[in-house]
Formats: sequence, structure tokens, C-alpha cells
Amino acid sequence: MSAEHHKPAPTPCLCNALRQASRAVSRLYDEELRSVGLRTTQYSLLCYLRRAGEVRQRDLGGLTSLDETTLTRNLRPLIDSGWVAIGAGEDRREKHIRLTDAGATKLRQARPAWERAQERMQSRLPKAAWSGLLATLPYLAHMADEA
Repeated sequence: MSAEHHKPAPTPCLCNALRQASRAVSRLYDEELRSVGLRTTQYSLLCYLRRAGEVRQRDLGGLTSLDETTLTRNLRPLIDSGWVAIGAGEDRREKHIRLTDAGATKLRQARPAWERAQERMQSRLPKAAWSGLLATLPYLAHMADEA
């Protein structure tokens, strides 16, 4: 990470605390993924598409908790790079998204960088905190969507 480290200001607001943590963690992952020409958001989308296969854009938005505008903006460079293909669905308004062979290759190239980022984070957290966060955060996202 950069030589300049900032300690986030304490906050009683869960949203603000999560956003601060998310930005800091994203910077670390972005630093590792930069060597393969990806950002964390792009790597995540490629991973979702690898698991999902061909998926409607609307469903991909649901899987990633991204609104349509943000998802479209994040997909654009992946499509332009040839890592993701977009096709027409049954309805002309519906779009189907899939990972291309080039996208699968990019994911394989990026995996070691992602693993380095994971290790950097995992080495800084107690094992119980690591597993607790991985269990709690999806639950928290679900609960917020249901609220």
C-alpha cells in the first residue's frame, strides 16, 4: 500500500464504518490486481460470471448487489477488453452476459494477485475475526436488503 497510512476516524455509524473498511480493503486488493490490469470490482464480476455461466444482466445485478447503472458502467471495460460478451435475451430489452475464453484466461492470470491480497489481509486478522467477517458480512447484506 502507499507509504502514507491513515487511521480512520471512529464512527458510531455502521454504514460509514463499513464504507471506510471497504475502501481500505479495496485499495489493498487493487494494488495487487494492478499488475494484471484489473481492479477489484472487475475481478469480482469476472468471478461471478465464471460461477454463474450465462446470466441475465438483471440477475447479475442481484448477485453482486449492484444497481443497473453501476453494473453497466463496471461491465463496459470488461466488454471492451473482450473478457465479457453480451447477447440479446428473449425480450429485446433483456441482456445476457457471459465470460469469454479471454475472460477465463484473464481470471487465471489474476488469481495469484488475488491470492496475495487475500494472504495480506488474512495475515493481519486473527483467524476467528477472518472467518467471522466472511460469515457475518453476507448475512448483513441480506438483512439490509430485507429491511
